[in-house]
Amino acid sequence: MLPALSPAARARLLESMRREASRPIQPEVVTLITALRARFGEQFAGALYYGSCRRQTQPEGVIDLHVLLHDPRRVLGAVSATLCRLLPPNVYYLEVRHGDVTVRCKYAVLSVAQFHRSCTQAAFHSYFWARYAQPLTLIGLYDREAALDSLVTALETLAVRSLPLVDDGADWHDFWVRTLGLCYRAELRAEGGGRAAFLVAGHPDHYQELGTTVLEDLPRGRRWPARVAWTLRIIVGKPLSLARLIKGLYTFDGGLDYVAWKLERHTGRPVEIPERVRRWPLVFLWPLIFKLWREGMFR
Repeated sequence: MLPALSPAARARLLESMRREASRPIQPEVVTLITALRARFGEQFAGALYYGSCRRQTQPEGVIDLHVLLHDPRRVLGAVSATLCRLLPPNVYYLEVRHGDVTVRCKYAVLSVAQFHRSCTQAAFHSYFWARYAQPLTLIGLYDREAALDSLVTALETLAVRSLPLVDDGADWHDFWVRTLGLCYRAELRAEGGGRAAFLVAGHPDHYQELGTTVLEDLPRGRRWPARVAWTLRIIVGKPLSLARLIKGLYTFDGGLDYVAWKLERHTGRPVEIPERVRRWPLVFLWPLIFKLWREGMFR
């Protein structure tokens, strides 16, 4: 049986998560949430706000949100809801006017039940629990305490699965850089190897508080089963990321341009989307992906 946090450690982490998740959001994000509430109506259960825009006084670029719905089938339609159930989340694009500026966001949709399950050790891949263990703001959650408890569970899952591969004597910073580095390797990412350290530097006090508590409370665990599990996550994570990318082309207006923009942003190199890829993505996207991979645009 995998180890679990002690009640005392869990209580400390819950308070840390509560403080971080209660940070105020920018007016631009309030405008986006208002539009999303209008779009999903009574099925809107809340949102999680994370990413680089969250640290800015006035968000620039594309804001990252995860939107939780009570029942996606009632608002997404049969096909999209099925895709969301089989390979969550569905990713969409939204832009709204806020005063004189246009605010843009990329929002991932999943059900409340999927959110809670994806934080637990029942979820094999790190796609969700790695994100939810990082700093974020909870917005309008129907059951805030249940959501906070799941965020602590996400951190617990992340720690239990990565601690065996963290060197003895590592401090909180080493823990996070190693752990987030493993999670990045399990996805197709455009960012370089220093991304984990960059994320930690953005919220050092919060990461220190969480990392120190985890290191003091949880045992290391056996190394070889953890290494095998992470090898499998890395192997299956690449095609999973690719499948989500392909699915996003049909749910995300301007998806190809967004992917090109994000690659350019993280690599500093221009990416051109040929016209034939825009017209027949399922046919011509594959050679383009292979070409970009050969050029080191993502890993």
